[in-house]
Amino acid sequence: MRRRDWLRALGLAVGTAGARTLAQPQRLRRIGYLSLLSLTDPPSPERQAFIEGLAEFGHVQGQNLEIVYGSAEGLTEFLDEVTRDLAAKNVELIAASGSVPLQALQRVAPRMPVVMLAIGDPVGLKLVNSLARPGGNMTGVSFNSSELAAKRVQLLHELAPSARRLAILLHGRNNNARLESMAAEAAAAKLGLAPVVIRFADDNGLTRGLQRAAAQRTELLYATFEGDIVARRRTEIADFARSMKWPSVVGFGALAEAGFLLSYASDFPALFRRGAYFVDRILAGAKPAQLPVEQPQRFELVVNLATARALGVTIPQSFLLRADRVVE
Repeated sequence: MRRRDWLRALGLAVGTAGARTLAQPQRLRRIGYLSLLSLTDPPSPERQAFIEGLAEFGHVQGQNLEIVYGSAEGLTEFLDEVTRDLAAKNVELIAASGSVPLQALQRVAPRMPVVMLAIGDPVGLKLVNSLARPGGNMTGVSFNSSELAAKRVQLLHELAPSARRLAILLHGRNNNARLESMAAEAAAAKLGLAPVVIRFADDNGLTRGLQRAAAQRTELLYATFEGDIVARRRTEIADFARSMKWPSVVGFGALAEAGFLLSYASDFPALFRRGAYFVDRILAGAKPAQLPVEQPQRFELVVNLATARALGVTIPQSFLLRADRVVE
């Protein structure tokens, strides 16, 4: 399909949010927002937090700010083209989250100032030179996905201490998921768990991978988080884990709400809200290379009690008292 026809068929790819300033003395600033997945209306909690954070710094849609959106609608093969189109819209910077969109920006728009709203390991992914001195065109917030992997494995082991085999779902084309998987494997081995890495590259591969995990006598499930297949099929994965009686863990609270037993992760809306600080600094003239990447200070443990009941897992009261949220 030709690019023009594809964009017409989707009726989207790049759109704008916020009315233009009407007879206001303030300068209209124009920024981009890149997403691999579809953009919902009303906005997701993360995007809404970003918009609210911008307003707290005085950048208000419809008054002095225009946000130009670019979405690949979940189609990774079109992400570079959407990124190129967005970068050509005379935006002053582009905000994005996740390794796939940020790596697309690195390929397609290497000189565009970029704010990372949430990224697991920007150093390991070679998006920045270091957290303290990014050194390039990107800065923002990292959510420590790989560093939290050991804690996730430990929490799962705490609830199922007799288990011996841990399946790790890994989207093999996602570099952030690969780094997280390596950390989870190392943590599992230290706890006496045999890690069984289930790699997949597409939707069909995920379906086959879950079946392979079942055939390999899996007892626990760790799903590395990436904002594509795992996020889109979260309910299906969680339902399969419940049907197999596997306690499961993931690094994103919304996935626990979809049926995973546990999530231990950063507060994602808070990360996106903090991303507005970097937008404000860059619009004021700061260079991304000179703005240290920040890491979260608050982490959220989510427990799904409905899933625990379905699995026959008893959650000790002491464990529940440590939870930040409990899904009934």
